Amino acid sequence: MDKKQMMIAGIVCLVICAICIFVAIERYNANAGSVRTMNNFQRDSPLGGMGMSLEMKPATPAATKYAIFFAVLSGVEMPARKAPSFMPRIACPQRG
Repeated sequence: MDKKQMMIAGIVCLVICAICIFVAIERYNANAGSVRTMNNFQRDSPLGGMGMSLEMKPATPAATKYAIFFAVLSGVEMPARKAPSFMPRIACPQRG
């Protein structure tokens, strides 16, 4: 792959990552609302104290894992660029 194709692939991965983040936030908020409702129902129920009173917690959506994957993939796809020509070059002392 040449540099232009790698850059396009990296940008596509970043766009997919951003979409996954928005989907994950929306799904987490929906899940948290459902869990909150279920916890309130269990706490307010007359039979709620008889059984095990486990407090439910919202889980992490799978879209979060996909967002992390595409973020890492976009970092791998982006080619390393040379420093611009206006940046000063620093001479490193030679070892040995």
